[in-house]
Amino acid sequence: MRDTFIKSLTDAAYVDEKIFLIVGDLGYGVVDQFSSQFPNRFLNVGISEQNMIGVAAGIAKSGFKVFVYSIANFPTMRCLEQIRNDVCYHNLDVTIVSIGAGFGYGTLGYSHFAIEDLTVMRSLPNLTVFSPGDPHELQTTVPVILKNSGPKYLRLGKNGEQNLLGEPSISPFHARTLKKGFDFALLSTGNIGAEVSEAISLLPEELRKRITHFSISSLTREALESAELSKYKKIMTVEEHILDGGFGSFVLEFFEINSMSPQVKRVGVERNKSIPIGNQGYIRESMSLDKFSLTNSALKFFQD
Repeated sequence: MRDTFIKSLTDAAYVDEKIFLIVGDLGYGVVDQFSSQFPNRFLNVGISEQNMIGVAAGIAKSGFKVFVYSIANFPTMRCLEQIRNDVCYHNLDVTIVSIGAGFGYGTLGYSHFAIEDLTVMRSLPNLTVFSPGDPHELQTTVPVILKNSGPKYLRLGKNGEQNLLGEPSISPFHARTLKKGFDFALLSTGNIGAEVSEAISLLPEELRKRITHFSISSLTREALESAELSKYKKIMTVEEHILDGGFGSFVLEFFEINSMSPQVKRVGVERNKSIPIGNQGYIRESMSLDKFSLTNSALKFFQD
């Protein structure tokens, strides 16, 4: 998804002279297309994330649409105070782009895991969280980010994610239907959606046809409202993220606000569970987020 993002941003920068990209000593080969075409709107600040956000805030204050691009938790956790005070408090047009959602950089260890970012970022004032599930969803998200001002967080995978089958992505503010059913709903956000789709395909046919799979690419009420979740008896959420305060918690909050009380099961990472080092597939299996584990979770929850 990172290549799709840079291409989309580069294409948009030919039209919009206010687009500015800042990186923190990374992305060589990936961001070259942008930096070579727009050297006056590109800045590598080095390994100084707190300074990077301050610089982004200043450039945004002068009228630019600023994109800050870095790996996993570095542009979020390492500079959270600056995001909160410099960007969000002043409601500036800065989009923080995090590459390697979940365990995307799993071989580099816990310092590179992005599994608390949704909890943290969605609590900040004025900020909208986007978590596309595939390149198609990303392609509909970038124009929305460019059109709307204010702080935004864009959470992307980096391991060659493929486009998911299902209905076309309309907008990040609209739930995307990857599979239609009539009794139960299964909600995912981010690139774990591919694992969920494969898990559903392994279910018995009678159960499979009862499940609707929605991909939610923005943590907004509009996205959940569009899914019309009141139709479903049971709802399961899946995220490559800790359960505390993450996507599933966001869904539960939505139900509470709307006085809804479906039966809900949240699937994700247990906060205090030890996480091994390895590639994304290996860690997903260890955390019971691989397709076979998700199939078993769905069987236990959805079978009457």
